[in-house]
Amino acid sequence: MNTRRSAMVELGAPRRLQLSRHWLGRLGHGMLRLWLAVHHTLTQALLLILVLTLLYGLWPYSTLWSLERAVVQEDFATIAALVNLDAVRDELARRLDKRQTNRIETVSDAFIAWLESGLRQHGVAVLERRVTLQWVSDQFKQIPTLHRPGLWRSLSEVFFEAPDAVRLRIERAPTAPPLYVRLQLDGLIWRVTLLHD
Repeated sequence: MNTRRSAMVELGAPRRLQLSRHWLGRLGHGMLRLWLAVHHTLTQALLLILVLTLLYGLWPYSTLWSLERAVVQEDFATIAALVNLDAVRDELARRLDKRQTNRIETVSDAFIAWLESGLRQHGVAVLERRVTLQWVSDQFKQIPTLHRPGLWRSLSEVFFEAPDAVRLRIERAPTAPPLYVRLQLDGLIWRVTLLHD
């Protein structure tokens, strides 16, 4: 009888082992399918995030391109929509007032002379009289590559200061010093909020 029991144990052991391998195989196969599904979903999500990040990074350039076209065509309605003149004036006024903080790092001597002559001529209303849509257009018209091959050729610096703010430096040599532009996201449109040389 002992031999029979030991034979049953020996015969039953591989079957149990076979059953446990079967269940482990199914569990492993299920885990593999789950991992493949998760991996596929994560890969698609990462690709989507990458594409959206690239599009977000290119978005301000569309405003710059529209502004370039508007300046070339002298379309002041479009320039007005893309430039927040009040913000530009406010930032320049802060630069003139040494007690206030501002985003303007340095300005050219010609720009300071232009403001000083305006102060002598117009007093405190200098910014309202001098910082106009025509002035904005004139600043962009001094870019030597504006017409051909385009404004892009003159960009020397592009820096995202914040998720909703981009600082640009546009070379205008030999006609003028570099133009510093700040684009800020305003709702669903990027607008110029700082402009100086």
